[in-house]
Amino acid sequence: MRRIHLFAVFTLILSLLVFAYSQSSLQSPQTGQTVTQITQSQPVKAKKVLIKELPKTLEGIELKEGVFKLMPGYKFVPQLNNTVALQTGGRGVSGTFDCFCSKEGGGSCSATTVGGTISCQKSKTTACSDECILRTTIGLSQTRLAIY
Repeated sequence: MRRIHLFAVFTLILSLLVFAYSQSSLQSPQTGQTVTQITQSQPVKAKKVLIKELPKTLEGIELKEGVFKLMPGYKFVPQLNNTVALQTGGRGVSGTFDCFCSKEGGGSCSATTVGGTISCQKSKTTACSDECILRTTIGLSQTRLAIY
């Protein structure tokens, strides 16, 4: 009788452990790829913002805590020559953005848009040897916005 009780308790404990283990692995299947995607979707904050406020003629973007974010109704549209246009449905292009290396001849930078934000990063092929600068062009006027 004692053996039957021990066997029943052992089987019950083993069944509960298997059930608990299978439930925990189903709830959070985080692989290395999932973690990478989460960190890549985080907005990049500028090292130094070079302006006190955005140009009044630049519509559709706002600066919050060192991050340049889209306002509702606007979108980023990649252009040729590593530029990104800021566009809205009915009004056309509000301005364009590009990035360049602060050290002349020291490599290149590229404009990156992630989740409604824009920032600069060093080019993967010819990385900038110094800092990257985000610049906007509105008409013929260019304004340096931030250092990355």
